[in-house]
Amino acid sequence: MKTIGRYIIQGRLGRGGMSTVYKAIAPVTGRTVALKVLLPRDEIFVDLVGKSRLEEIFVEEARIMGQISHDHVAKILDCDYAEGAPFIVLEYFAHSIGTLIGEAYQVEKPSRIISIKKTYHYLRQSLRGLERLHFAGIIHRDIKPFNLMLTNDDRVKIIDFGLSRVRGEEKMAIPGMQVGSPYYAAPEQENNPKNADERSDLYSLGIMAYRMLTGQLADFREKNITPPSTLNSELNDSWDEFLLTSISRNPESRHKSAHDMRSALEQSYSVWVKESQKSCNFMAQDTTGPLLHDSKVRRTPAFIIYKKLKESFGLDSLMKPSSFPSHRFEFKNALLIFCLDTQSLWQREGSGFPVNWSGAHEYIRYLNSISWQGYTQWRLPTLEELRTLMRSPTLLRDFCLENLISHEIHWLWSSDTCTKKMAWSVDIQECFYQPLDKDGMASVCAVCTD
Repeated sequence: MKTIGRYIIQGRLGRGGMSTVYKAIAPVTGRTVALKVLLPRDEIFVDLVGKSRLEEIFVEEARIMGQISHDHVAKILDCDYAEGAPFIVLEYFAHSIGTLIGEAYQVEKPSRIISIKKTYHYLRQSLRGLERLHFAGIIHRDIKPFNLMLTNDDRVKIIDFGLSRVRGEEKMAIPGMQVGSPYYAAPEQENNPKNADERSDLYSLGIMAYRMLTGQLADFREKNITPPSTLNSELNDSWDEFLLTSISRNPESRHKSAHDMRSALEQSYSVWVKESQKSCNFMAQDTTGPLLHDSKVRRTPAFIIYKKLKESFGLDSLMKPSSFPSHRFEFKNALLIFCLDTQSLWQREGSGFPVNWSGAHEYIRYLNSISWQGYTQWRLPTLEELRTLMRSPTLLRDFCLENLISHEIHWLWSSDTCTKKMAWSVDIQECFYQPLDKDGMASVCAVCTD
């Protein structure tokens, strides 16, 4: 079994130009962590910069993270050397904005459109994190979906400070080297990385926001950026103004600071909420799909490969259903709902905390051992059963319909698996299917049928 220092390697999570990130198990505690190891992909970096300088830059990243304590900046757990190479030990996250939107290696491909309420939630937290970094004189220079991780309780954590600049100091000045990621890097940063300032990070976040709300990337090379409201009918003029200001080609035309951008975001969201509430006609039942009365949904766990799930559930390339069949529910009490069509009893608040795959099964055993709510047949639901809880993330759902389950629940485990190390989960808020590392975290909403 491969080890790096005292840590037992479980697999590779990703690789960049300068480093490789592994999933690992910490000694003694058994905690799952992420190990970032200095392993340049191309020897050209070593030749141009020098091995000792690369190590200094790498360790400096650990120092930067170690000095910042903030709810929306990732924490460093350890930094050490193994076989002559430095490594950083970080919190392990199974979710990110990148996985949420389904961004592919071909970045230009369309991504999932995220609900306005959820997008606001993540943007506001990201801006608070940037406020803290910018106060410390840190320009991140690589804000993008896969560098904004999501905790088990749905909080943003900014990671990867390998390209950051601290108080104006350029760590690795290689002529012609691009700093940042295509599309997300601000125009002035692409032209000359030294020109990047706080507004460059804000531009990157604005591009991500545009993508989350429209499913498309904006490109500063285009003469006229398409107003986001023409791509998402639920957006209004206030969102257009906020987003187009955020991604202005000219830094002087953008928000002046992360605090200013957050204030503008809060104002746009407030206007949108008021307009949405006025237009809401209360309805007792969601009508986003055809009624489906089926008491024969599969209730036993299954091994389902990616392709088969897409075909049998009619999912698009981003694993979202094309429609959401409506089911009739009866609210038993604050803790239980009953599906009249499938004759299934569900938890409304679920486990109340996220757990890994093993913990999900342990939680089910616990419910049955105490005869929770008078029942002893609780189990993890199948993907087919979880589908009955899905409602399209629209204005109607957000403002007009009572929540079937707690609005605090984001990811839910199913009983179905797809590989030895992965099980299927459902993003119940954004309504798509996702394979999740069994060491990752999701909530449990147990189901019971007589």
